[in-house]
Amino acid sequence: MTNINKRVWDYIDSRIEIRKTMMRGLINTSALAREIAAKENIPESKDAIISAIRRYESKDKEAHYKSIYDLLKKSKISTKTRLASILLKRNDETQRLARTLYTKVDLPRSSTLKILEVTNHIKINMDEELLGEIKSIFSEGDIEYTQKSLGELVISYADDITKIPGVFATLSNELAMNGVSIIDSMICYREHFFMVREEDLERAFGVVLRLTKRS
Repeated sequence: MTNINKRVWDYIDSRIEIRKTMMRGLINTSALAREIAAKENIPESKDAIISAIRRYESKDKEAHYKSIYDLLKKSKISTKTRLASILLKRNDETQRLARTLYTKVDLPRSSTLKILEVTNHIKINMDEELLGEIKSIFSEGDIEYTQKSLGELVISYADDITKIPGVFATLSNELAMNGVSIIDSMICYREHFFMVREEDLERAFGVVLRLTKRS
């Protein structure tokens, strides 16, 4: 039962449209159970799936969220505007040049410079005033695009959030439900940052602030 609960709750958590429908009290529980049974390959457990759906916002789920809300209550939120980013193709040359940025670029202590690397790309987030200088370091052929007018929301926690499941999902889902698109996000030990469009930053701040006051 516990495993089915987790699979059902994870399924619902990852689908904003289902959560919105549930919040409005318009969900067809039987139809949703059939959908989950088919997509999660657990057709023999329809009654258990229905039970898990009905318990989604029950005490078990509330206890899970309470630990996240308690964590958020102790957090500090900060924002920063006038940021920009460069998306690069990931290859030997861009990797080499990215590693030299901290020595090539004069960075005051208050400056922002974050380098995010995934399988095929490197993303560099920075203050807008640094965009021209950093862009000139890379060849035009390696630059996929640049973006300006970005904002950063930083949440600093009292505890190591990498050991607490569901923090990222809770925040990203709440932001999505309030119409905020996340451009970049990363968790590191006790710190969590979201990069959003500057025009969405105030709304994103309000969403997270409300979560810090939720009991």
